[in-house]
Amino acid sequence: MRLCLILALLWTPQASATVSGKISAPEGAAQNRLRAKLYNQVVAGQKDPDPRLAVVWLEGVAAPAKVEPKPSVIRQEGLEFRPRALAVTMGSKVDFPNDDDLFHNVFSFSKSNRIELGSYPRGESKSVVFDKKGLVDLRCEVHRHMRAFIHVFDHPYFAVAAADGAYSIPNVPPGKYTLVVWKEFFDPVRQDVEVKAEGAKVDVTLSALLDRPADRTVGAACCDAR
Repeated sequence: MRLCLILALLWTPQASATVSGKISAPEGAAQNRLRAKLYNQVVAGQKDPDPRLAVVWLEGVAAPAKVEPKPSVIRQEGLEFRPRALAVTMGSKVDFPNDDDLFHNVFSFSKSNRIELGSYPRGESKSVVFDKKGLVDLRCEVHRHMRAFIHVFDHPYFAVAAADGAYSIPNVPPGKYTLVVWKEFFDPVRQDVEVKAEGAKVDVTLSALLDRPADRTVGAACCDAR
């Protein structure tokens, strides 16, 4: 009993903070040219795609001993993947239900996670467990304009920004790290950040898009930023 009391008095929980801010990404001529080059196909029944959201994460933070999987869903609806950008931890299962009145065929040739689900009709769903970290460029073999991006992490220090660019990464231990921001049609940005006990506020503006062949891009942005 006395030993337990001493240990309880000596042990203090690790302090954690929140990294938050806003991502601005004004599109210019370069983004418009690349959008037209990659997505100029018009398909009957196609609805507006989901917003192209930024994904934000921290590099250099020691990962916890165990990272919990994060089950998620990407729907095929209106001839689009929804959501268009997703972030999960390694070991997470992602379901791909088909809500359209036609067949879809979900696949990815990304190095980190290659998948081929085959064609399946409305009302059916298939799933994949993503066990390797990296960026997955998701497509439909039947409809070439359909595209989505899954970021798989081996740590929990990431967030998908809201439509207005706001993001928040909680439970970050104080220290010096690198903040990385990725968004479709933009080159990733890295920025040093010092997280103190009260947290850190980091706003980032994306603007650059290098001139490179479209078939060498990943997500119409840069290669995997990891």
